Amino acid sequence: MMKRNLLILLAFVATSVMAQSKFGYCSYKELLKALPEYTLVESHLDELQEKYEAEVERSEREFNQKYADFIESQSQLPDNIRNKRHKELQELMEKSIAFKDEVHRAMREARREMMQPLYEKVDEAVMKVCVDGYYDYILNTDDRTYIAINPISGEDITDKVKKELNIELESEQ
Repeated sequence: MMKRNLLILLAFVATSVMAQSKFGYCSYKELLKALPEYTLVESHLDELQEKYEAEVERSEREFNQKYADFIESQSQLPDNIRNKRHKELQELMEKSIAFKDEVHRAMREARREMMQPLYEKVDEAVMKVCVDGYYDYILNTDDRTYIAINPISGEDITDKVKKELNIELESEQ
C-alpha cells in the first residue's frame, strides 16, 4: 500500500513538473538560410562543386577517348601491347572512381567547415533565447524528428532567434 501511494505521489509530481515545463521550437534550416553569410557559403560551395565537376568530366573524356582508341585498334595490336593498354584503361577507370569518391568526401568536408561558423552563430542565438525566455528546452523542427508539437504547450521561437541574430523578419520587410 505504501509503495502504491509513493508511486501515485511520484506520478503526480512528475505530471505537475511536466505541466510547468516550457519549451520552444524552431527550424535550424530556416534560421541558417536567413543568415546573410549563408548565401556566400553556398556560392563558394557551388564554385567548388563546379571545379570538381569540370575535372571529373575532363577525366571521363580522357578515359572515353582512350577506350575508343583501344577498341578501334585492339584487333591490330600484339597481345602484350593489347594487355598493357587494357591494364592502363583499368587503372585509369579505378583512379577515376577513386577521384569521384574523393570529390564527395572533399565536398562534405568543405560544407562542414564552411557551415560550422554559421551553426555556432545560430547555436549561440538559440541558447540566448532559451535562457532569456526561461525555456526548459528547444526542439529543432527540421527533418520531422518529432511526432507532434502542441502549439499550446510550446512556442515557435524562430522570430525571436532571428531578432537575436539581427535578421529582419519577413513581416517587417
